[in-house]
Amino acid sequence: MKQALETEKLYYGFPIFILGYKDEAFSYNITTASSSYSLGDMVVIGLFEGNNAVRQIQKSGSFTLNIPERKEALIMESAGFMTGQDKLSELSVSYSQAETIDAPLLTACPINLECQVETVQQWEHYVNFTARITKRWADDRLFDEKGYFRSTDFHPLIYMGDSKKRIYRYLDEEDSDQSGSFIKKARKKYDKNFRAG
Repeated sequence: MKQALETEKLYYGFPIFILGYKDEAFSYNITTASSSYSLGDMVVIGLFEGNNAVRQIQKSGSFTLNIPERKEALIMESAGFMTGQDKLSELSVSYSQAETIDAPLLTACPINLECQVETVQQWEHYVNFTARITKRWADDRLFDEKGYFRSTDFHPLIYMGDSKKRIYRYLDEEDSDQSGSFIKKARKKYDKNFRAG
């Protein structure tokens, strides 16, 4: 049985990120968001139209997408609740200059993306930025001995909930399966000609 989920919002599991951007008032600034998706070198983020970050990113045409883990949770949450302030200074956030765009890379976040805006689309009270990823950065600990990304060592915060209550969920190494593993298991269990779908 199912029942209608009457809610204005439903966050069904999105990684939280901290946007870094050029700010006319404070040189650089940050804010927290959770609405994004990425395909290849494209990333799309969505923000409420009244957000300072929207105005600043529309002017500068670029941003960094910085993905925190649990130990950066206080900075992540504070950056989302503070408005109209020099958040990098007030929160004592360490950062460096991005290489391909004019925006801050947050040192504490283990994953950073440099993004150049390609298109801006308004939808009701939200603004969607479609951007090209011009550079990706990851902490040294996230590379294996061959230089490949070690997914199981990366633990982003996941945002979930509805309009009444939102929570943070955490990923850990114990709950991991490789892509394609469910089909492989089904083939072994049923027969070698098993096809998904």
